[in-house]
Amino acid sequence: MSDQPTSAISRRHLFAIAIASFAVLFFQIAATRVLSVILWYHWAFLSISLAMLGLGAPGVWFALRRPSPRALPWLLKLGGLAIPASIAAVIRTGSSAGETWSVIACMSYLLVPLLLLGSAVCMLLLEAKGPAVGRMYGADLVGASIAAAIVMPALALLPTPEAIALLGLLPVIGAQLVGAGRIASLVSALLIVGVAVQGDLLRIGSTKSGDERAFTPDHVVWTPTARLTFVELDTLMKTSVGAWMWGWGTKTPEVKIPQIFMEQDSSAGTPISKFDGDTQDMSEFEFLMFDVTSAGYQVRPPKRVAIIGGGGGRDILTALRAGVTDVDVAEFNPGVIATVSGRYKEFSGDVYHAKGVSAHASEGRSFLTRSRGGYDQIQISLIDSWAATAAGAFTLAENNLYTVEAYKLYFNRLSDDGLVSTSRWRGGHSTLEAGRLVLLNQQALRELGVARPDDHLMVVSGTNVSTVLTSKRPFTPQDVEHARAVCGKRGFELDFPAAPRPDRELDPATLLRDGAGAARARGIQIDPSTDDRPFFFQTLPIFGRYDPEFARTLGVNAQGVAALQLLMMVLSALTLVLFFAPFVLGRWLRRREGFWRGSGYFAAIGLSFMFIEIPWLQRFVLFLGHPSVAAAVVIGSLLLGAGIGSLRSERIPGTRAARLWPLVPITLAAGNLAMSPLFEATLGLPEAARIGIAVALLLPIGFLLGHFFPLGMARFGDDNKAWFWAVNGACGVLAGVVSLAFAMALGFQAVAWIGVGGYVLAGALFATGRRA
Repeated sequence: MSDQPTSAISRRHLFAIAIASFAVLFFQIAATRVLSVILWYHWAFLSISLAMLGLGAPGVWFALRRPSPRALPWLLKLGGLAIPASIAAVIRTGSSAGETWSVIACMSYLLVPLLLLGSAVCMLLLEAKGPAVGRMYGADLVGASIAAAIVMPALALLPTPEAIALLGLLPVIGAQLVGAGRIASLVSALLIVGVAVQGDLLRIGSTKSGDERAFTPDHVVWTPTARLTFVELDTLMKTSVGAWMWGWGTKTPEVKIPQIFMEQDSSAGTPISKFDGDTQDMSEFEFLMFDVTSAGYQVRPPKRVAIIGGGGGRDILTALRAGVTDVDVAEFNPGVIATVSGRYKEFSGDVYHAKGVSAHASEGRSFLTRSRGGYDQIQISLIDSWAATAAGAFTLAENNLYTVEAYKLYFNRLSDDGLVSTSRWRGGHSTLEAGRLVLLNQQALRELGVARPDDHLMVVSGTNVSTVLTSKRPFTPQDVEHARAVCGKRGFELDFPAAPRPDRELDPATLLRDGAGAARARGIQIDPSTDDRPFFFQTLPIFGRYDPEFARTLGVNAQGVAALQLLMMVLSALTLVLFFAPFVLGRWLRRREGFWRGSGYFAAIGLSFMFIEIPWLQRFVLFLGHPSVAAAVVIGSLLLGAGIGSLRSERIPGTRAARLWPLVPITLAAGNLAMSPLFEATLGLPEAARIGIAVALLLPIGFLLGHFFPLGMARFGDDNKAWFWAVNGACGVLAGVVSLAFAMALGFQAVAWIGVGGYVLAGALFATGRRA
């Protein structure tokens, strides 16, 4: 390697760091998809967050002792081998070891490739001296931005475990670029391909919902947003089941109809019913009228309907049985439509393309924003996935369906006689959902200027499910009497309109009269969720106190809040230990002039970047209509812009950078203020146009932010470069968690303003520090 010209070595090292960074970001996003099947979404978030510390930890080691240059090809090669090995270990372990030990095991497995690749990235950065670090860091960011842009298309082409396994080839190529032996690289590549093509190693058996080895799924398909499994309902339940019902009435007749159950990420299921495709004779589906999710069709029969979340087609069949002749269906996952209309076309009667039905592969709000409206009913029945997305594990795909702003949109898309029908759980682990939904609808009506919002509301319940009907016009006494007749015929309960019953937990009439104050006094958050705080399913305060005994009855979403609290404490402790380690390690760690000012500077930019990225990512989910698209566009644009800015940074003298520093927080503030009006004005444009607007907004902002890291390295000296890398990385991981907690408590807008303030602090530290 020493015989090569300097320029060739430099180019090879630039490509190597880009490849390593590409592999890290691709691995992080794709592994979240696998963990979402094996663990509940909040544990997936915890495992990835802790494992990402592996990127910053090498900076501590290298600050104490510089590694030998010969270690670099080995780190890349071993990192490549560790990628398929770690994902195979995660899959083989599954949830069989119990929840706690499965989380620890998965975190440990994922930590190995991230430590190895993080060490390689840190070594490559250490090789660049002075302003030249901008080129190396720029290549690092460009590699990551490319990964953000192509990870979702890649996961659409290949099953996620196989895509992750083959990803290991890239670090092996990087190792070859920096001097690894050809034979060793070839053997490594063959091993990686062997793991990818050997199906049993990457076949999931134990999931968060049970052991799939107890039965054989009829079909399994990986999509970028979910793993779909299909199994006959009787096989899944291990007994003969008449028909799947959500909230059945007490007068439901016995019925037997063949059904295949489709599950997303082993947690959210929906049935595919056998249907001959004849929409003229739907008598065999009369049993659906005894499910409370159908209440809206019977209280006020519609002709034109929008269904949000088509799933296996059950709600479509309900609409057709009710005599609806014009049905628009928005299904979030294109893979669901493709599979139900493809492999199961004959069994399902191609229900997505039945007479009078139009299927749209789109997120619900995005579809309704572009639709012409005029619906007699908009139906949203138990839409949830509990799936971690590429935009972050707590950015559930369904979050944005249940906000005040969402319901204002729904009402504006109704006909004059239309209503919104939303079904949520009222019992079991989700006992708070129906009550929160009632308050949410009441608040949306108030903001629309409705003087007596309660006159527009009706709540019909069956077993553990409540359906909230919200009418554009007030319900008349005749409407209420007709609803009572429907309830009597089907065995439902009419919970509202009714006299308040304070003795009942979360009684709708009592909630509408008294609001959420009584629940808040018990440490329960059921205030209406908004686009700024869209966490409908998280009903416990992230910073407040609550009754742990009651929290245990709330199931997985209460565990999510507890997991986030635990993660904040663990990461805060680790970051503090890392930051103040120089007091303990002062004997070995050289603290030159500007050490502490530089440490504060890199901590500030590590925290602030994430405090900007996380809330903006959430806001772009609404604008772009899909968490995966938002993740690719936002992360990709910011990192690509930052990479270009970093590459250019070596041309800017430090004195000029100090004078121009105020431009950065001013630009961030302007972007934060302009986002909402810009989105409102352009939300109805085609997706390609909205992506173009997003890139045009984010790319120049990323360009400005990309100057911070390399200019800081040049400002505060090369001696403590590894240490600054460690501090920046640790604070970035911590900010990813803390920003989410702050968003739950304060809202995304407030979090973004904290990020702007952090860049003001970083600018002050840069401007007042002396060049080392």
